[in-house]
Order: sequence, then structure tokens, then C-alpha cells
Amino acid sequence: MKVILVDSLIGNDYTFCLASSLEKEGLDVIFIVPANRKFSKLNNFTIKRWAPSKDRNDSKLLKLFKYFQYFFKLFFYLLNNKKTAVHFQFFRTKIDILFFILLRLFGVNLVHTAHDVLPHETKKIDYFLNYFLYRAAKKIIVHSSYIKNKLSSIFNIDKMKIEIVPHGNFDIYQSDNHLSKEKARKELNLSPKDKVLLYFGFIKEYKGLDTLLDSYPLVQKQNKEIKFIIAGAIESKSLAQLYENKISTFKNDGSLITNFNFIPSEKVATYFTAADFVVLPYKDIDHSGVVHMAYSFEIPIIATSVGDFPETIEEGKSGFLVQKNNPEALADTIIKAFNDNELKSNMKKYIKELNRNKYSWDESARKTINIYNSLAG
Repeated sequence: MKVILVDSLIGNDYTFCLASSLEKEGLDVIFIVPANRKFSKLNNFTIKRWAPSKDRNDSKLLKLFKYFQYFFKLFFYLLNNKKTAVHFQFFRTKIDILFFILLRLFGVNLVHTAHDVLPHETKKIDYFLNYFLYRAAKKIIVHSSYIKNKLSSIFNIDKMKIEIVPHGNFDIYQSDNHLSKEKARKELNLSPKDKVLLYFGFIKEYKGLDTLLDSYPLVQKQNKEIKFIIAGAIESKSLAQLYENKISTFKNDGSLITNFNFIPSEKVATYFTAADFVVLPYKDIDHSGVVHMAYSFEIPIIATSVGDFPETIEEGKSGFLVQKNNPEALADTIIKAFNDNELKSNMKKYIKELNRNKYSWDESARKTINIYNSLAG
């Protein structure tokens, strides 16, 4: 059986992990990604670098030309593979969605994974485009019951068309040389005795960094051993200025460490290996891949009770949930989490079991293959 995976955004690591797992299960996998996408891990499936490069040095005019060239090439390739499952992941632009709808009119077997029901910065046209996107897909894959119910409710989609496949963990980020916690902390100028809380990922307003920063002085009043690490590029200069202004008001004795830059794949393991807890103080979300990064390193999570976090972060088992936009509650939970070493140890053991079962890529691949097989019915 053959499957064509299309990810024109960046060739996301999620899609790479899925492709690897599908190939292990015996599928002939074709993975279509941007021209400049490179992968650090070896693979045994076919990669076609057809989508336009994400290189900022390329001119906009050249990118536009290559975009239409890409659509033309992909269109005829997919028409010649109409009986094959074609699984779209992340779209780069709204034009991609129109292209997806066009393919359905020509009878292509389309599957789409809705990582988010709608973009976080939603405009009226997004409702319109996604309405037809979800109707064009023969099957829609989501990562939780929360997303399934939300998608069905907003767009009146038959729930039989929506399949839940848990998001596999990012074992791809595991260090090949078995990075130790001591070495990871040394790279970040941390002591082996430090208590480390990690906020990680591309920083947007809805991810609640302001709430975390408001909790910082409250935590420091009660426990100065807790170190906050914030790592990730910020979406805009105005947002960066807002956070930097807030940070400048703190008397920082080294307990708040920031790296507002893109974190390359080879450094991800350093940050997560060094951490005791990961914090996700989001204001809004459908699903977050950072949950699975944390679980890959067996790190418990402190998060707000939004989106599907109550499904993916099990209270008292794999982490803690708090009310959103509440720095006092967040600070109290952070302090509680670091004061109970036995509970933290039990959480790590529980997450290890989640990794083996619920969030195993083998299990996700088998469920996805069943969905592909159902397209012929």
C-alpha cells in the first residue's frame, strides 16, 4: 500500500515521525516537503522536495513562480495516483486549502489532520475556507475528543468522518549520545541541584508567557531555588518588547534565564533533559506538540486547563492543571510541584507507560493505516 504525505509548511517533525512509523508498518511512503528541508535522522522512505524553499534569501517573485510550479507538478502527480491515500498535514498559505478543495473535485482520496480546528489568529475567510476544507476531506484526523467535538460543533461535520489518532511523541529529539542531566545543565549554566522549570517553543501571545512572568516573583518569594528557563523565538518585535519590559522590572539573580531565539533541533534535548517540569500557561489551544516533547523526555507538565490539556495532561498523574490567566494559582502549583519529589518520580514512571502505549508511534501508525484502508469503502 502506498501513501502520499504532503506538508508544504516546513516538513514538520510530526509528519516525519508519522512517515517513519508508516514505513515500518510496510507502507510505501512518499513525503512531499519544501525544497530546503533537511532531516537529521535517517529514513527509508521517499522524500520529494517539491514545495518552494523557506529560505528568506529567495526573492518573493521567485517563490511565487515556484509555488505555482509546485502546484502544477503536484496536481498531475496526484491525479496519476487517484486511488492512493493522499494525506495533507500543515498548509503554508490559504492557497493550499483552495488547492486541496480542487483536488477533491477531481476525485483524489484526501485525508487531512486538523492539528488546530482554526488558525489562532482567525479571520472571517478562515471559517469559509475551513468549511469547504473539512467537507473536501474524505477523512479528518484529530488528536483528541476535545478537537473532534469542537470541529463537529463549529462546522457541523458528521462525527463518523472524524477519527481520533493520538499524537505520537517526539523521540526524534532524543540525543543519540544519551545526554545526561548533569551535562545538559552544565551547557545551560545550571547546577545539578537547581530546580528547573522550562517554558519552550515559538512564543505567541496566546501561549501566556505574561502569566508565567507574573507568577515568577510570587514563586521567588517562597522558593529561590526554582529556576525559570524561557526558550524560543518571539512572534513579533512588539511582543518581544512587552516581555522584555516586564522582565526588566525583576531583580534577577540568575533565577530567570531567557533565550529568545529559535532553538535548533540539535539543542532541543539539552533544554528538556535539564528540566524537572515543563510549563504551558496557555490562554487558548486545541492541541500542543510541546506536550509530547515533554513526554518524550518523561517530564511532567504544569499547564492551564484549556483546549485538550485535560485529556493529554492527566491531573496528578502526568502533570497539574490550573485556571488560565491566574498567576497566583500558577505560582502555587509550581511551588507544590517542586515540593513533592515522590509525586514527581511517580509522574515520570506514569509518563513512561503513556509513551509505551497511548502515545506510541506504532499505535498511531496502525490507526492511521486503518483510516487509509477505509477510503476504499
